[in-house]
Amino acid sequence: MILVADSGSSKTDWRLILSEDKFEQFQSEGLNPNFHSKDSIQEVLKETFVDVSLISKVSELHFYGAGCSSNESKVELKKAFNEFFPSAKVCVEHDLLGAARAACGHQAALAGILGTGSNCCVFDGTQIINSFPSGGYVIGDEGGGVQIGQMILKSYIEGYMPEELRERFDFRYKLSIEDILDNLYKKPYPNRFLAGFSRFAYQHKEDEFITELLLKVFGSFFDQKVLRFSEANQLPLNLVGSIAYYYEEYIKAVAVAKGVTIGTILEKPIAGLALYHLYK
Repeated sequence: MILVADSGSSKTDWRLILSEDKFEQFQSEGLNPNFHSKDSIQEVLKETFVDVSLISKVSELHFYGAGCSSNESKVELKKAFNEFFPSAKVCVEHDLLGAARAACGHQAALAGILGTGSNCCVFDGTQIINSFPSGGYVIGDEGGGVQIGQMILKSYIEGYMPEELRERFDFRYKLSIEDILDNLYKKPYPNRFLAGFSRFAYQHKEDEFITELLLKVFGSFFDQKVLRFSEANQLPLNLVGSIAYYYEEYIKAVAVAKGVTIGTILEKPIAGLALYHLYK
């Protein structure tokens, strides 16, 4: 059996291909090698695959993950997977390649991720032919949930969030500034904490302040991630991720202003990836 996984910084979607028309789906927390040790990965796998009879039946594992751009990170993940799935041939790739394969199929296009984080590349229908390193949530991830959360919290902490929005924020989250700083600088997974506030932005997206914030965020995605490619005004941009899916109207508005054509937008790439590996 073939097991396919798409892992962002927050969640991992797993799809087990039982036959041509039968699948099983699982979900776990994100498995980013920048935040997880081999032991913690093993623990997540044990919690996810409780039916141990399936483990020995997995013959192939294709894992696409955030943080898997370097050979070192791929090797660490492969060690953990090889121990847990002893009969499987394991392949670990960057989540950007997964996004491209799911959203573009075998067509040339720009492929981008807008989820907790963000990224973009040029895909020739087979492989990524151009991309830039990502600085991650501290100095990158323009347009992703992390940046939306950063701007929401910055406006709250520094006091320029409009009063009505501030009251709604206080009512929902009941966080002091000290609580926020503890989550950012002392607790694990600050990127997930930040990205969680994108829900607040979505619920208040009609508010003028939030609308302007979103247009600025997505403008930075196009400026920093998309328009750096000479193909940006020639090929369609296909996107995957929850932010791309739920903020489609804002992204398309910015794209028109930047001269970029938006093609396919998928909330999750896992179905497309399963089909890719079933029929490759």
